[in-house]
Amino acid sequence: MRMLLAAAVATALAAGCTAGPAAPTRQPSPAQPPGTPGAQPSTSSAAARLTKVQACRLLVDDVTRYDGRARVPGLRQIADHVTDPRMAGDTRTAVRDIDHTGGAAVAFALLRDDCAHAGVRIPAP
Repeated sequence: MRMLLAAAVATALAAGCTAGPAAPTRQPSPAQPPGTPGAQPSTSSAAARLTKVQACRLLVDDVTRYDGRARVPGLRQIADHVTDPRMAGDTRTAVRDIDHTGGAAVAFALLRDDCAHAGVRIPAP
């Protein structure tokens, strides 16, 4: 009986070793029903990217919500996810200035200019 069991295990292991690697399975994204052509999983990094206009709109929302001042968490979100490198740098400068001095007048003026070029007006404090 043991010999039969050992032979069955050895055969199963040998079959697993000689077979090629299993092809990865693709799960459809929740937005598309299974079986839909082009159904691919969504990636969080692609979903987290912000265009310059989207980032400016988030900044306007933040400034409007907090009486003319942007908050560090909102600025960090913009800095981490905006695709425009200049705006990302200006936003990181604003975060650094707020952390060190409590205000970021120059960096915020640069952000206003970035958004003005994108067609979004940031209200003055």
